[in-house]
Formats: sequence, structure tokens, C-alpha cells
Amino acid sequence: MKPRIIQFIAILSLTGFTSSCTRVTPAGFWTTYHKDMILTKNSNQGLWGGRREIYWQSATKNTFTARELIEFAKKNDWKLVDTITISANTVTLKRISALINEDYSLELLKQEIIPNIDSGSNKVYVFKTTWLAVEPGNNRETFENGFALINSAGTELRINHIWGE
Repeated sequence: MKPRIIQFIAILSLTGFTSSCTRVTPAGFWTTYHKDMILTKNSNQGLWGGRREIYWQSATKNTFTARELIEFAKKNDWKLVDTITISANTVTLKRISALINEDYSLELLKQEIIPNIDSGSNKVYVFKTTWLAVEPGNNRETFENGFALINSAGTELRINHIWGE
């Protein structure tokens, strides 16, 4: 009887992982969002942490809108925390730190998102996710570790999610 229960649990687990792969992996659901417009996807998921970066591009203005983005994120348990308008040449630490309460979220924004802004005015949407990010070697942590960036024309979208240590 015992081997049969173990076999049943193994089959059930495997079915769950294969049928909901985008839900099991952190931020995997984003791979279904406008999937025909995804230019690049990078995912490095390990046991102790990982990241997912996805970049979309469209030839049509306003393809990517805040309303649709926020609604899609919300359906997948990402909660909008903040919206910041920034550009490559007007970013200052003081200006950003006034907008984000979470210390480590600010650090992630400075290190991972801002360096990728190349031009123009951009909106950065900061989301609280269900995955925790912990600063390596430190006690600082945050659930505010999902970032979406839409350019001013609405033709480019970038998603960054950093979790674990």
C-alpha cells in the first residue's frame, strides 16, 4: 500500500509541475504576456535565488500600457507598490529614495533597473511579489522585487524579477 501512495504523490507532483510551469517558476507567467512580441528572455533560477528578465518590443505605439500591465500583474499576485518616471540622464538617488520605502528595493532598482535605461522618459512600476529577495550576506530583504519598465512611446517593455539570495 505504501509504494502506491508514494507513486500517486509523485505522479500528482509531476503533473502539477509540468502543467503549471509558468506559475511554479518565479515570474514565469510573464512569458505568456504578448508572447509574440518577446525579443529576449533570460531566466536563471536556482535553489537559493534567481532572476527573470524579459524584453518585449512592438512597432506600434502604446502597445504596452500601464493599465493592461498592472491588471495582468495583479491577476498573477503582483501588487503595484510605486510608479516612478525616470530617464537615463535625470536619475538621482535622492529623487528615487523618496519614492520607495523599502531599503533593499531601492538597491535593486539602482543596481538592476536604472543601468538598463538608455534614453527617453520611462515609467518604472515597482511590484510586491510573492517571492522574497534577500541581500547576500545581509539581513535586508524585500518582497518589492518585481520591476516593469515601459518606454514613453509604449513600444518597449522590460520585466525584471529578482528573488532569493
